[in-house]
Amino acid sequence: IDNVNEFILNSETSFPYLQDHIQSFEGSKVNCKVGHEELKLKNAFELINKKLFSFIPGWKENDAKLELLDESRLALIDRLKTIRNKILSLKLVFIQLDNEDDAYLIFETLNTRGKDLTTPDLVKNLLLKKVKSSNKTLDNAKIIWEKILEKFDDYGIENAMTSFLYHHWLSKYADTTEQKLFGEIKKHISNSDEVALSLLIEFQHNADYYASIRNPNNYSWTLEENELKECLAALNLLNVKQQMPMVLSLIRAYREQNLTLRALLKILLKIESFHFVFNKITSQHSSGSISSIYYKHARDLTHQTNNHDKIQSTFSSLSTSLKSKLAAFEEFEIEFTNLIYTKSKTRNKKVITYILSRFMGKNINGLPIDYEFTSIEHILPQSKECNEDIVGSIGNLILVDRKTNSEELKNLDFQEKIKILVKKGYPLDADLLNADQWTEKEIINRAKSMAHKAFYQLWSI
Repeated sequence: IDNVNEFILNSETSFPYLQDHIQSFEGSKVNCKVGHEELKLKNAFELINKKLFSFIPGWKENDAKLELLDESRLALIDRLKTIRNKILSLKLVFIQLDNEDDAYLIFETLNTRGKDLTTPDLVKNLLLKKVKSSNKTLDNAKIIWEKILEKFDDYGIENAMTSFLYHHWLSKYADTTEQKLFGEIKKHISNSDEVALSLLIEFQHNADYYASIRNPNNYSWTLEENELKECLAALNLLNVKQQMPMVLSLIRAYREQNLTLRALLKILLKIESFHFVFNKITSQHSSGSISSIYYKHARDLTHQTNNHDKIQSTFSSLSTSLKSKLAAFEEFEIEFTNLIYTKSKTRNKKVITYILSRFMGKNINGLPIDYEFTSIEHILPQSKECNEDIVGSIGNLILVDRKTNSEELKNLDFQEKIKILVKKGYPLDADLLNADQWTEKEIINRAKSMAHKAFYQLWSI
């Protein structure tokens, strides 16, 4: 400082990104991995730079040629020194304790001036306090915790730790609230270092299962598990969280070879079907009862992994409980047939694409369908002067590949469109194949037929 050398401590945080991209005057030379923590550092650095340069009068490169004692240059230096001295005048309080346990206790209780500690902060502190490392230079517990955070970061799942700890606890131990979770974990560990280590390792294994549930599209699946990936992606599309502890329990049982892929898919499809009907179509509210059903059955499964008959009994009980919460078909039919998609009404686009893909099936002429390259086709064109609710009705919609939609179907009449689709092997339903014309009446009838098939076949529990 002021040309006098000062001793500094090298930080381990975000090495080497912090040292190379932020602290270095020579510019970045190392290709660093930018994770969640590094991104926060980058944003903070850029924000401080922006505010700093807005506070200090700007100067051009030509100003560098000015004499050192030039008044404007001296004023600039003085303002920089003022900011620097304010930062250096900040006081850091050190509390020296006799043992490590007291240090963790201070961290847990003495945080009145800062941001409230989150549940993951408290759990991490507790586990690192209990799990002692035999290697003084290598903190294994800290490494495991950081690996869990890195796992979620790699899969693009932000702020996942709180929900992960909560859903994991519900899936295996007991009902609680997010606010009471730390107290429950602390009571579970008690004074046992062995229990703390076991729980930390348990978190590490289950973090991988949880990541596959939260972001299945980024997870590595086998070819046989493709349907599992699609089912988990569908649950994410439906945007519900109540089932998470149950799904985590199911994926854990499968990964630990206590459940076959076939059995897993069978119950997951029922869960998917339930939330499609309950949440997405009839928009019912559970008042917590659905969550309680999932928590109970998740723990039942966790504690019965070696008993095939009890597992089947758990699945049967879950299916019965969920089915009892569904609305009647008549209510479902009304809401289903009211689904609309047009250029001006796009709110239901994702769910309608999901519905049409299920009706379409998985193959055309024996070849798998890539739904990323399909688009929604209005059989009665949107260009027709007709009621928008009829043109946009789900009874007037099908999925086709984008090329066929834009280059061949265009605004052709009904019969010509059907001929092209039949020739290409599209799986058309009887309402389309048997119609001689395509009017409001046929669209309404097809919407009702689709509702019946959806409720009693495709999304049946």
